[in-house]
Amino acid sequence: MHRSPVDISRIETAQLNYELGEVLTSERDIHKRAEAIHKATYLGNLKHQKVLIQFNTGVEVYQVHTTIWLHYNNEIYLKGKIRVPVERILAIHF
Repeated sequence: MHRSPVDISRIETAQLNYELGEVLTSERDIHKRAEAIHKATYLGNLKHQKVLIQFNTGVEVYQVHTTIWLHYNNEIYLKGKIRVPVERILAIHF
């Protein structure tokens, strides 16, 4: 039984702790995620377009509707220097 992701705000995202480790199981899915992060970062900076980011902290699955400003050092950065580890991202929806 899968529960729906918990909707949280960008500010609430800053309060979370993340377990270490990759949440995706295939190289294809990891590659698709990297492409989605690249596209979302481009659209965020160029058009200020928000995306829905679904991620797993290790305790719970969350989703946040926000703009990705930067992808650096295996983390994505949201407004306010809020970071989410790339390895914990399940999906990005445009």
